[in-house]
Amino acid sequence: KQWYQRRVAITAGGYECLKRCNLHVLDEKHVLFSAGNYIQILDLETKKLTYLPTVGGRGIGSIAVHPSRKYFAVGERGYEPHILIFEYPSLKLYRICRKGTETAYAFLSFSPQGDKLASLGSSPDYMLTIWDWKREKIILRSKAHGQDVFRVTFSTEIEGQLTTGGLGHIKFWKMAATFTGLKLQGELGKFGRTAISDVEGYVELPDGKVLSGSEWGNMLLWDGDLIKCELTQHEKQNCHKGQLQEIFLDEGELITAGADGTVKIWDFETIDGADVLEEDAHFPMEPMSDIFVGDGVNIVSMCKTVTESNNDTNSMWLAQDASGGIWKLDISVSLTKKAPEIIQSYHAGPIRGIAPCRYTHMVASIGADGTVRVFDYLTKRNLVTKKCKSGGSCITWPGRNVDSKMATLIGGFTDGVIRIMALDHAEPEAHEDFKIVLQHAFKPHKGEVTAMIIDDEGQVLVTGSADDCTLFFFDITSNYMPIGFIQLEAEVNTMSWSNS
Repeated sequence: KQWYQRRVAITAGGYECLKRCNLHVLDEKHVLFSAGNYIQILDLETKKLTYLPTVGGRGIGSIAVHPSRKYFAVGERGYEPHILIFEYPSLKLYRICRKGTETAYAFLSFSPQGDKLASLGSSPDYMLTIWDWKREKIILRSKAHGQDVFRVTFSTEIEGQLTTGGLGHIKFWKMAATFTGLKLQGELGKFGRTAISDVEGYVELPDGKVLSGSEWGNMLLWDGDLIKCELTQHEKQNCHKGQLQEIFLDEGELITAGADGTVKIWDFETIDGADVLEEDAHFPMEPMSDIFVGDGVNIVSMCKTVTESNNDTNSMWLAQDASGGIWKLDISVSLTKKAPEIIQSYHAGPIRGIAPCRYTHMVASIGADGTVRVFDYLTKRNLVTKKCKSGGSCITWPGRNVDSKMATLIGGFTDGVIRIMALDHAEPEAHEDFKIVLQHAFKPHKGEVTAMIIDDEGQVLVTGSADDCTLFFFDITSNYMPIGFIQLEAEVNTMSWSNS
């Protein structure tokens, strides 16, 4: 393990906001998440990032924080990936758990006491493994399901009971003592008359029942392997619009969050005592409070902040937004609660292109989410973001021979559109330092723009597409007037300019 104790000088900016449960609180100032091959620890006050590389170097499948917050686990991707246990705050590698799955870990979860660790493997084995992680030993293992399994958690009240949820199923597990020793026994939930649903979020209740979400936004109350009732709002309205992503039981209140960007607070006692007539399995109720975070927000994960005094009345939570952000939310049921605040903003999904400015410490990026961003890599700040209608595919930042102010950005998009944009100073009351102004837009290609290049004199822009196999030429000095095009017999993926 000693060979691993190293540090890498690196500047990076990114967040895998589409990954399940990729946001964890370490202490009152720091949060933990993964991006690429690195674990990133963000200081919420200074915005400073600490980077921790993995051993395998083929990506990170899942992370989990120990209940004591003195350790965190990292499940890797790759051939026979490892689970790495790090100490916090020293960041020293403490334990390595080996051979728990074939290609990648989909989810990790510590037991409430912290002595066990549950891991879920992804395709092809979907292996559920219970570890004595301090001894680096496997206690029990079993195939979790025949399709994707999204998460696993231990019951907070009943020792040896676990739940897994995934594609079209939920499964209830027990670590049972048999004549042949300790076994991991699973019972598949039966949806009955209720439509089968993917299960993203769920929570184990103190009496052993389980409350799960559904694709259409309602909550399903499970008693054993059967659905006791389906919880809705009055007038047959769903609890959330779309997938219900997260459910928590906190201080006697039930908290749900969904793909509709809404967080709702429900009365737990009403839900726990919910009962319905046999002919109608729907139980209507209303939330005590709800918070609409913002348009386009898709909450996939939440975690409660911690305070130095461990105040039980702490109502501040952090939310992972699949649209590319980390939000700070006050979910207290009071008139004085704070408005939702976005504390970090990122590309949602793949970054399709980057273009550095040749004379400053800024770099522009374009993402599959259609956003164009300008990033200062010295101060590690996102200076400006512009949202476009279609997904981005490539970007270039022309030199002084095109624009003496170095303020022009040219972006290519998946719908074949080229957008000429200008970087300008924002108004004094704006939240960002700059603004991006659209100057021209034209659509030369039938498919995705895959490559762009400007000649050395800064007079001709050439664009190419792998979809329609064409090159288009534009006169930059004449406001990007078209010069002509060439039809090729091969896909255009990259280009370079030859002076000869």
